[in-house]
Amino acid sequence: MPVLSTMGLKKIYVHEASADGTMPANGEEWLDLGDVYQDTCQLTDSDPEITEHRSETSNKVITQVGETQTTVALSLMDPDLELLARYFGGTITGEGKGKRKWVRPKKLPYKEWAIWQQPEEGIFMGCANARIIPRFEITYSKTGICLVPMTVRYQSELMADETMTDPTEESV
Repeated sequence: MPVLSTMGLKKIYVHEASADGTMPANGEEWLDLGDVYQDTCQLTDSDPEITEHRSETSNKVITQVGETQTTVALSLMDPDLELLARYFGGTITGEGKGKRKWVRPKKLPYKEWAIWQQPEEGIFMGCANARIIPRFEITYSKTGICLVPMTVRYQSELMADETMTDPTEESV
């Protein structure tokens, strides 16, 4: 029997979240998140709130566990103006590469995304409704580059799919 393991990161796909909260259908509307800086992508759950109720008169214990918050932390590497406008908001003005300008708004626009993380091999992980929260981190040195650390906050359930191969290809 083959062993199915999930290893590495091949690509992350994003799509505007559906109004009904379901995962958008496969198709060309799924976009590449951008280049993810090596060894920066990590999906984690927060520790849930745990409440224990103990009986005074017996050994009875009732443990209630609250929700967990799932996040994906990563750094976008060397983004172009289109990616900056997609995640930070703002408008690109001017025409032609090298002749354009972009102004970042002070406050991020509220935008919800669906997301799939594609591993090098194994199970796709995703969420039908998430927020992408970017920030700048630029090292101005001869070896520094522009990184955009991002926190992707899952706002609905985590989904795992063994059958997914590419969300940009329409299902038949």
